[in-house]
Amino acid sequence: MYGAGVSISSVLINNSDINFVFHVFTDYVDDNYLKSFNETAKQFNTSIIVYLIDPKYFADLPTSQFWSYATYFRVLSFEYLSESISTLLYLDADVVCKGSLKPLTEIIFKDEFAAVIPDNDSTQAACAKRLNIPEMNGRYFNAGVIYVNLKKWHEANLTPYLLTLLRGETKYGSLKYLDQDALNIAFNMNNIYLAKDFDTIYTLKNELHDRSHRKYQQTITDKTVLIHYTGITKPWHSWAGYPSASYFNIAREQSPWKKYPLKEARTVAEMQKQYKHLFAHGEYIKGITSLIKYKLKK
Repeated sequence: MYGAGVSISSVLINNSDINFVFHVFTDYVDDNYLKSFNETAKQFNTSIIVYLIDPKYFADLPTSQFWSYATYFRVLSFEYLSESISTLLYLDADVVCKGSLKPLTEIIFKDEFAAVIPDNDSTQAACAKRLNIPEMNGRYFNAGVIYVNLKKWHEANLTPYLLTLLRGETKYGSLKYLDQDALNIAFNMNNIYLAKDFDTIYTLKNELHDRSHRKYQQTITDKTVLIHYTGITKPWHSWAGYPSASYFNIAREQSPWKKYPLKEARTVAEMQKQYKHLFAHGEYIKGITSLIKYKLKK
């Protein structure tokens, strides 16, 4: 919820000329988070609707080390909202806005399923080969940012086919990237393809190999509209204090979410990343302490 709250705030800060209604799908929410969403809605004069999802709904669908059942909230949101609205901009909670979304509001769909952004080149080639769809190379999209034509989605009744794909009951077998693969297959490249400025993928792991902490500027530029922070380390983590994560912190400081402290490591994977980043920061005592915690938890 923390990431989603700041993500929403970043959109509103950079797009005061657009009227939004936000739909937040989650499996957990408490009174503090609801209060913060209400404060965000009041501060920015917007509407935020929170949907509490029972994870049992996805009990028969696959998950992995990197993809939890929460990834299916995407498909659920498309299906549910297609009953009442015609278009939807879907954003993962780790997407931060730093520019204008006006160009998306000017898109006029014909028969396309969505306006999407091609994934990284290496992912393109690997996914096209893995799915045995060579023509998808260059058109395989990342599902973290999707501007969906829900009218087309509703007419095509895609959900039953997507569930079949996700259960591995088609010629494609088990899908490595779960609903991202399934959406790419189901949309069958019938999309509008946008510039990568609308889904600029950046991993904070890069900072471990860049002691200057400036190389991110080659990826996140003045033209970047949406930054997608992939990987285990997120900008809301306490050890992610890099210039490349500043866009998250700028939005956080201008929103009700600034009252929440940055998150500490909880999982083994997060602990492993934490100590490495602390060493990169030159915080060696904290890094050693974090390393010991990681070894004990491992």
